[in-house]
Amino acid sequence: MNIPTEPPPEISPNSGEKHFHLRAFHMDLQKARDWADLLLKILSILAIMVAGVWAYYQHWVTDTAETNAQVTVSTEYLDYEDDSRLLLIHVKPKNIGKVAFEPGKQGFIVSVRRIPDKHPQGPMELDTFPEIYKTDIVKRFSDEYDLEPGVEYDEIVALVVPKHSMYAIKATLDLGDGTEVDHTAVARIE
Repeated sequence: MNIPTEPPPEISPNSGEKHFHLRAFHMDLQKARDWADLLLKILSILAIMVAGVWAYYQHWVTDTAETNAQVTVSTEYLDYEDDSRLLLIHVKPKNIGKVAFEPGKQGFIVSVRRIPDKHPQGPMELDTFPEIYKTDIVKRFSDEYDLEPGVEYDEIVALVVPKHSMYAIKATLDLGDGTEVDHTAVARIE
């Protein structure tokens, strides 16, 4: 078996062909680097533009920097004495926004009004009935009453009330920017 000891003439180190192939490969590699660099710069510019549009949308269109809260009121009662019940009022403020806030100067007011037993048929203005109890939840706390994003509190107001009575409970949370959010619930005590 004869094994050639010399390389074939087309890849011979003495021929200029190998040198030509390396130079052509080097030129193609440089061209590919230039195109890749250009593509990377274009993608970077597009990413910055997309981030700008997203920031505009988040802060000016959806108002994520604005205070966004909700308040719910629910009630339950427990037997207390033969002729009275313990009315438990659950007032739940929830920050559904993306910024923390604390209530404004008007605070977080819970008012309880007794609804009379006899009322003519037709509309009933709950705010016109006599107020039997009123409190500012914020004043219960010695330090600040902050509502962080996503937090929900359950503040409880307890009142002893007579059996067979009705109450309108309203919770009003001052958002501090000239607006407020409120919720009213009606409870019948048996």
